[in-house]
Amino acid sequence: INTSDPKYYKWTQWMFKKLWEHGYAVQKEMPVWWCKELGVLADEEVLPAPDGKGKISERGSYAVEKKMFKQWVLDIPKMADRLIQDLDKVDYEDSVKQAQINWIGKKDGAFVDFETAGEKLTVFTTRPDTLFGVTFLAIAPEHPLADKLIAQAKNKDAAMEYKVKAQNLSDLEKQTKEKTGVRLEGVAVKHPLPEFKKEIPVYLADYILLDYGTGVVMGVPAHDERDHEFAKKNNIEVVEVIENPNKKSQPDFDPSAHLSIYSGDGTMINSHSYNGLISNEFRKKVVDVLESLNKGKPAKMYKLRPQVFSRQRYWGEPIPLIYTHDNKIEAVIDTELPVTLPPMKDFLAGDDGISPLAKNTEWIKTKDSNGNEAKRETDTMPTWAGSNWYYMRYIDPANEEAPADIEKMKYWMPVDMYFGDAGHTTAHLLYSRFWFKFLNDIGVVPMSEPYMYRMSGGMLLGPDGYKMSKSRGNVLNPKDALESYGADAVRTYLAFIGPYEDTYPWNPNGLVACARLVKSIYEAKDKVSPEAESNEVVQKAFHIMLKKVTAMMAALKMNTAVSEIMK
Repeated sequence: INTSDPKYYKWTQWMFKKLWEHGYAVQKEMPVWWCKELGVLADEEVLPAPDGKGKISERGSYAVEKKMFKQWVLDIPKMADRLIQDLDKVDYEDSVKQAQINWIGKKDGAFVDFETAGEKLTVFTTRPDTLFGVTFLAIAPEHPLADKLIAQAKNKDAAMEYKVKAQNLSDLEKQTKEKTGVRLEGVAVKHPLPEFKKEIPVYLADYILLDYGTGVVMGVPAHDERDHEFAKKNNIEVVEVIENPNKKSQPDFDPSAHLSIYSGDGTMINSHSYNGLISNEFRKKVVDVLESLNKGKPAKMYKLRPQVFSRQRYWGEPIPLIYTHDNKIEAVIDTELPVTLPPMKDFLAGDDGISPLAKNTEWIKTKDSNGNEAKRETDTMPTWAGSNWYYMRYIDPANEEAPADIEKMKYWMPVDMYFGDAGHTTAHLLYSRFWFKFLNDIGVVPMSEPYMYRMSGGMLLGPDGYKMSKSRGNVLNPKDALESYGADAVRTYLAFIGPYEDTYPWNPNGLVACARLVKSIYEAKDKVSPEAESNEVVQKAFHIMLKKVTAMMAALKMNTAVSEIMK
């Protein structure tokens, strides 16, 4: 199987068309890491610059910056509940199931609307019962309304400077570094409940992520650790609205140590006519009140984000969509698939971040369904697009009428065992499950899960015990080991180094030991005569070893199987 073969990616493009037709592939403007040489990059592909100023790409050390781009994304969160529920249908390791559940991160709560100068700022909260404890609103620097609110602020220059600086932080840095923010002086929001009379200040804050939740957070410093940290640093008022029950049950309870960070349930206080209610009861009641006021509604949110699917680079499957003369979007008709890449000498993205395919004016020109002039989409798909379904194609690699024959898939699928890097648990495993479920929904595949069993492999570290990285200089070239010791010795060592699911550093001494073992096995034919007769002692030892090794391999304990052979 070659996922870059047009005969193969014809079907990848066809599947994308179907995702688009069913509302799973959508365009969304969002901040992304970008560099001229490599185009759009994921967070894990970006590193701090050696001088501490700015960011560079992990590959090539090119300068990287944050830019707002209109991207094609796959709305995987639309299928989040099924991705969780259907884990009951498979025999994955418990750790794999839990990792997917945690990554999806389903939360039940409510949307709540705050208003300022005719604009609406919507927050998602799992604790609407703390609504009377809100003492500030924090918004992501990339929020669509940020510039408008900054323009209204008395300190607009300082706010804009802060915004530019905060935009160049990675998501990981935003969540782990010390939280900072700047108040938009003169900007305040109105609380959605009429009993709450005070206006609420608004801050730009670097710890708020635009694409997690709504990009706006209601700050309740008395009942949230993160909000409390931010409020303490910025001298923001702390209002307790849920009484800590430990105050009454523990005689030696110290209120000063617990007042501002209680996040459990209890009795409502400082909440006007709702005082005395139990917080979990008020949680439901206040959402009903918000709905009646048209200021909020029940909602659920996922940590899982829509997956960025488009790339501003040459190498990748062209996205099979076109833009009509009035800027509507149409799909390329099936008979014109695959849309192939044109030969190009200059295939780097432009300084403006536009895909290199945009430079090829002849390739871009096409016709829409009415025969009018139109333009092709110039973004391409990511490298993992074709890998979402390759396992199906192995069953029927020459099929020109479908990705694979459905009767063959009924016989051969689902995949019995899928092994892979632990990082794939929240990447390829999740994406391909989503992709496969969609294909099941439209009748292309006969079941809803592609794999029955999944085990995540550990990681092979460098000899220094750290993850292999060019920047550390600890990357091992397998070619060197193969040329020095042979493929059999290297394979045996990789099996012997430890349990498949664990992580170990490369140890050249272990490779040497396995090379000796392989050498001994090969040389045994010259040391043992074919005419030699076995005795009962040898036969017994052999069969004991054979039974143990067979059981160990069936249990996927390859390291102990090699150890048994070494005895």
